[in-house]
Amino acid sequence: MWAADGPVFDVLARGLIEDLCFLDERDQDLDDVRAVLRGYGKLGVVGPFLALFGKDRNCVAEVASVFAEQFHRLGYLPAERLLDAGEWDRLTGGIRERFDGHDVRRSEVEADFGSPSLIIEKRVLCYAPADMSGWVFIDCFAEHHDEYVPGAGRYEWQRDADPLVRAVRRPAGDFESGLTLTLYGKVLRWGPGWWLHHPEGLPDEHQAM
Repeated sequence: MWAADGPVFDVLARGLIEDLCFLDERDQDLDDVRAVLRGYGKLGVVGPFLALFGKDRNCVAEVASVFAEQFHRLGYLPAERLLDAGEWDRLTGGIRERFDGHDVRRSEVEADFGSPSLIIEKRVLCYAPADMSGWVFIDCFAEHHDEYVPGAGRYEWQRDADPLVRAVRRPAGDFESGLTLTLYGKVLRWGPGWWLHHPEGLPDEHQAM
């Protein structure tokens, strides 16, 4: 499925789930999915993501990850890997300590926790437990840039092949409660002076100031 932006993907994915559940006569399952999606607010699944990082940030992959979990739960989307209880506990047990206010790259996540169950747009890592209790999403954000080539007199577009993690989402009662921002994510959300207005969880260097 392709969409130009997060809001469009939101609409298309909802329609596809409704069509599949209608064809397979899964009214109760559809009601369960709708209940989950309502938790994202009146602006739909895309709403919290736009509020988090701004309307100029493309959030197709993040929205797609939310729907991917629902498609998987309904049996319409297979996952490459399902984490057993021990692997799941190791992942979820240390999310705050591992990510909150720290810079972490995608390669470090995979080295620590193994291959994801699903990867979306090469930057959203989805980890699914075998018991279907809810996914953990590790959202990376690649900042591609032009770099001058010495001696060539020109710039070349450079792709960030190992992007930084900006947020981790885990099962919780609401979006904010399940959200953990890395240091990079805090800067993207509030700017370089984020710690002046959000002193909780400050890195040591900021606490010293």
